[in-house]
Amino acid sequence: MDPTSSTPATLPRRLPLVAGPLAFVALRLLAPGGLDAAQATVLGVGTWMAIWWISECLPLAVTALLPIALFPALGATSAREATAPFANEVVFLYLGGFLLAEALQHWRAHERMAFGVILRVGTDSRRLVLGIMLATAFISMWISNTATAAMMYPIALAIGARFGDDAAARSQQVALLLGVAFAASIGGMATLIGTPPNLILAGAARELIGVNLDFFAFLKFGLPIAAILLPVCWVLLVHVFHRERVVLDAEGVRALREQQAALGPISSGERRVLWVFLGMALAWFFREPKVISPVTVFGLTDLVPGLTDAGVAIIGGISLFLLTGQSSARSAPRPLLTWREARALPWDVLLLFGGGLSLAAAMESSGLATRIGQWMGGLEGLPLPLVLTGIAVVTVIVSELASNAATASMGMPIAVSLAAALGQPPLLFMLTIGLAASVGYALPMATPPNAIVFGSGVLSVRQMARAGLALDAVAICVVVGVLLLVF
Repeated sequence: MDPTSSTPATLPRRLPLVAGPLAFVALRLLAPGGLDAAQATVLGVGTWMAIWWISECLPLAVTALLPIALFPALGATSAREATAPFANEVVFLYLGGFLLAEALQHWRAHERMAFGVILRVGTDSRRLVLGIMLATAFISMWISNTATAAMMYPIALAIGARFGDDAAARSQQVALLLGVAFAASIGGMATLIGTPPNLILAGAARELIGVNLDFFAFLKFGLPIAAILLPVCWVLLVHVFHRERVVLDAEGVRALREQQAALGPISSGERRVLWVFLGMALAWFFREPKVISPVTVFGLTDLVPGLTDAGVAIIGGISLFLLTGQSSARSAPRPLLTWREARALPWDVLLLFGGGLSLAAAMESSGLATRIGQWMGGLEGLPLPLVLTGIAVVTVIVSELASNAATASMGMPIAVSLAAALGQPPLLFMLTIGLAASVGYALPMATPPNAIVFGSGVLSVRQMARAGLALDAVAICVVVGVLLLVF
C-alpha cells in the first residue's frame, strides 16, 4: 500500500483510532510475560503504531511520530535516543534519491528511456509486454515504484487500445497493465534506493546489529532476485494467464513513435541530469574497493575514506541545484532542480523511516527484542529454509494488507529477536522480511502500482489476484532461495 496514503476517518476507521491507545494502556498495565516498565511501554507503543499503520486511520507519517512523544514521556528512552533514528544515514540516502528522481521526471529523461526500450522489442503483444516490463523495472530501480507506474501505465493503455476490442486484445491489455504494476515492484527490489523497505532494512541493520548494508552489498541480494522474478513474471503473464497473441498494427507503432518524437531532441538539461544519474550510480557501485580475483579494483574510499552512500546521494542532490541546463536552444538556462520542485518530494516517507527505526532502536535498547526472541525459542530445531519461508509468507500476507514500509518497520526488530533465539545470523532474517515486504501482487490495495493500474477499469480484482497470488508464491520461493544461496 502507499506509504503516504491516508483515508478519511469513517466509522470503521475510527475504531482503530481508539483501539490503538487502548491496546497500549492494556499492555502497559498488564506487562505480559514479566516485562519491566520500559519493555511494556515499548511493546504497547509498538502495538499502537501497528494498529494505526495497518488500518491507515491516520497518515503513516503521523503515526511514525509517536515514539518522539511517548518514549521520553514514559521513561522508555531519552529524547535523544528517540529522535536520533530520524537522522539515520539512510534517511539522507533516500533524500538524495528523491532529488535525483524528481530531476529525472522534470526533464522527462525516464520517458525517453521507456520509449527507447519499448520501440525496440517488436510489435508482437508478448514482446511488447516484455518491453514495457523491462523499461518499468529499470526505471523503478532508481525512482519510486509509484512514480514509475504512474508514468508507464498510460503508455500501456495506449498500446493496449491499439490491439483491438476482441477477447484476445482485452486479455493482452490486462497483461500489459499487470506487467507495469508487477515490474514496478520487482524493479524496486533490485537496488537499495528502489523502494522504502530496502532502506528501512539498511537503516535497521546499522541501528540494531551494527552492519553497514551499503549500495553494493545490497545489490548482491536484490539484483538476482529481481533478475529472476522479472522473466518469471513475464512467463506467468503471457504463457499461463494471458496466452492469446495479437500484433500491434502500423498505426499503433506510428502513434508510439509520435509520442517519442514529441519529446524532441535531447536537451542540455536532460543530458546533464543523466550524467548526474550515471555519476551517482557509478559512485555507489565503486565507493569501496572491489576484489575481482586476482585484481583489486580501486574504490573512492581509497581517496576519501569517510565517503558513504548517503554522502554520494547528497553530493549528487546538491549538484542538481548547482548545474544548469536548457530545455531547448532558445530557452534560458535554469537549475536542473529548483527548490520549488523539491518541495513536492514525499517528505512524509522520511518521517516514516525515522519512526520505524526509532521503534526498532527502543525495542533493542529496552531489552524487549531479547524477550521476544526468548518467547520464540520454541521454533528452535526447525530447518532454516522452513523458518525463512514461514517468515516470508507472514510478511507477504501482512504486506498485502498494510503499507510495505510499515510492514518492514514492524518486522525488523522481530527478525533480530527471532534470529538470536534460533542462533542464526540476524541479517539473514532481516533481509527475508525486508525483501518479502515488497512482495504483494494479489490485491489492488497491496501496492501503489497495483492501485494505479486497477484504477484504469480495464482489469478486475479476480484477474489481478489470480496472477498476483501465483507470483506471490514464486517470489517467496525466489527470495528464500536466493538468500540461502548468496548469504
